[in-house]
Amino acid sequence: DPLDNPRSLPSRIVGRTVLIVSSLIALVSVRDLFFPGTILSFLPRDDIYLEWTGAFLHSPPPDSVEADEQGLEAPLFAGDKFVSQLMGLYLCLGCLLKFVSAFGWSKGNRVMGIIAGKRVENVERSGVVSSRLIWRTQAFGDMMLLGMLRLFTPAAKTASLDLRWHLMLVAYEMFILALYGFW
Repeated sequence: DPLDNPRSLPSRIVGRTVLIVSSLIALVSVRDLFFPGTILSFLPRDDIYLEWTGAFLHSPPPDSVEADEQGLEAPLFAGDKFVSQLMGLYLCLGCLLKFVSAFGWSKGNRVMGIIAGKRVENVERSGVVSSRLIWRTQAFGDMMLLGMLRLFTPAAKTASLDLRWHLMLVAYEMFILALYGFW
């Protein structure tokens, strides 16, 4: 039975969900961490996101209107840049932990060994237990991230930044992690 294989993943559904949602979160977080103020052209409304989050204040793109207007003031916002990069680091580490819990280890060992010619089984599923603990914690972290996104949705709408897709993706990941983490 492939489900009893100790080398299989704890949950394929969680793995796919984490791969889709957390890779998008990690992509934006890595950009915020290493390349603040850089516009990713394939992300819709990324320039509005960067303007709304204040990234253009501390890291205006070169040869742009923002660089002309705020280029001399940018070093004064070094603290904002540090906090932005720190948040990007925290989100990257959270995504890495989700990736490792979904893909990094297997279910665990089933066969303990052979004693006196008989096969002794140990249904120890340390991989599943570890993954479920991480998924519970990450579901709580996604719930807090969802609360923060929901809190700033009205303010984002005034800047023409639609956070509905962000909310739906994080809510779906939170639901799947909580479902497989608690049940």
